[in-house]
Amino acid sequence: MRHMISCLVANRPGVLARIAKSFGDRGINIHSLAVNEAEQEHISRLTIEIEGEMDKLEAIADETARLDDVIEVEDLDRSGFIDRELMLAKIHTRPEDLPQLMQILEVMGAKVSALKLDTMTIEMTGSDEKVTALLRMLRPFGIIECARSGRVAVSEGEKT
Repeated sequence: MRHMISCLVANRPGVLARIAKSFGDRGINIHSLAVNEAEQEHISRLTIEIEGEMDKLEAIADETARLDDVIEVEDLDRSGFIDRELMLAKIHTRPEDLPQLMQILEVMGAKVSALKLDTMTIEMTGSDEKVTALLRMLRPFGIIECARSGRVAVSEGEKT
């Protein structure tokens, strides 16, 4: 089972390493991790997608909240959340493939970020499922390189 956690932490060296270690020590795999400055200066938001048994997931959320430099831990699955992922993919292109590629990109809501003589770099923001579906469609053209940001998420409602 996958689970989403959002953490506000002090933006200091070593914080991410301590959090990741605590997950590893409990045998919990981090499936996706995104980190960046949050709405307040000197504070970062970590969006962590983890996979494991529910009792372990709840325990790790509680343990994470007790770590130094952790300000807040929110279990996004409890309140509902909206998430997105950014994907950049460079693929092989041939002139005869361009109409089909452009049709796929239009249907999937992706766009061309760069076009070279024999490659195209595609950008897409969407759900994990939608990004994965686009990559499946691009595979026959030959994916040269792909980078995914990991999921970022915010709770749907107001914080209490």
